[in-house]
Amino acid sequence: MNEKIFKQFITFIVVFVQIFIVFNPARAMDSIVDDAPPVDESKPYIPVTADNLQDMTAQAAILIDATTGRILYEKNPDAKAMPASTTKMMTCILGLENANDDDIVEVDKRAVGEDGSAIYINEGDKIKMSELLQATMLASGNDGADAIAYYVGKGSLETFVQMMNDKAKEIGATNTHFNNPHGLTDPNHYTTARDLAKIARYAYQNEKFRKIVSTKEQEIQWINPAERRDVYGSTNRLLWNYDDVTGIKTGYTDAAGGCLVASAQRDGVTLIAVVLKTADSRARFVEGRALLDYGFKHIKEVKTIDEQQLISNIYTHNSSSYKTTVKPAQAFTYPIMDKEKAEDFSWKMNLPAYVDAPLSEGEKVGTVDLLYQGNVIGSVDMVTTEEVPEGFNFLGFLHKLFFS
Repeated sequence: MNEKIFKQFITFIVVFVQIFIVFNPARAMDSIVDDAPPVDESKPYIPVTADNLQDMTAQAAILIDATTGRILYEKNPDAKAMPASTTKMMTCILGLENANDDDIVEVDKRAVGEDGSAIYINEGDKIKMSELLQATMLASGNDGADAIAYYVGKGSLETFVQMMNDKAKEIGATNTHFNNPHGLTDPNHYTTARDLAKIARYAYQNEKFRKIVSTKEQEIQWINPAERRDVYGSTNRLLWNYDDVTGIKTGYTDAAGGCLVASAQRDGVTLIAVVLKTADSRARFVEGRALLDYGFKHIKEVKTIDEQQLISNIYTHNSSSYKTTVKPAQAFTYPIMDKEKAEDFSWKMNLPAYVDAPLSEGEKVGTVDLLYQGNVIGSVDMVTTEEVPEGFNFLGFLHKLFFS
């Protein structure tokens, strides 16, 4: 190959690569996307495990049982902190609750070019909401978060931010204030580890949310431009190297440090761990994993009360039968730490003196509380075991006459 042909060949390769980059800006096939700068490997770091959580660099952390909300470990859980891109948990759940999967989102020009990590949208691009939510959560796209916000907020970012704060209050995240949908640094954008755990637990109850945050990698199809297809890989490295992990969201800015909200499931127990402001982006994964390991090491889900003990009879009025049977709607299980004893659990029934017919099978008529050392820690609905039709019986009539 002579020199002239060689130069032409090199020029062709350069042009081809540039074109490929332009038309495939966010492609991440077979790779993990990162939302943080490279770690300085020369800095000393003590590997944190379940046995030395005291060495965590995270300035705030919490571990909860996702089913009950019970706190299993905490470190400065109410300290004010910046959430970085863990903010997008709220953005995602509002998108799921206020839009349909097949809604077509036309990208608002104000969402284009947002700072930080991106899915590289352009004004006028069109995409299904389900695809936009997945891409945004996988690649932690700040521009994608803006696009969701403008759509759900009907063109107003301020409206969407208000929705975020209203939802936070509804969930009980009272020490949180959002000022944007993506988590870029803002003095009026803050949260706590406890609040993020509450938000994560709420969102995790949504099946679509769980599917989104547990996805490692997915091809995203755009409607306009029709030829655009991008493969995004999750920023959550634990999805790639920790078998039990099921989500949820990473975060990083220079001001916030390393942030991670991680969920995992093992042997019927689901845990949510939060670490905020770790030393670097590496530490958030190591310390998040250590928290989860700690939980799985020291906790087990046990049947604290035999539900057969809770089956009861209740008087009925205006029915052909004077009483009906009720039972717990579900098994009474609860996470117990290894130092706790099952015999310290008790229960308290909350049933009315009677119920009025008609009633459907499985209809709620009361509750039963679970107590640990005398304190209420959970509740289960009590429901009818069969249909209770309208009618008349003498005993029911007398009960109504003398006890109503």
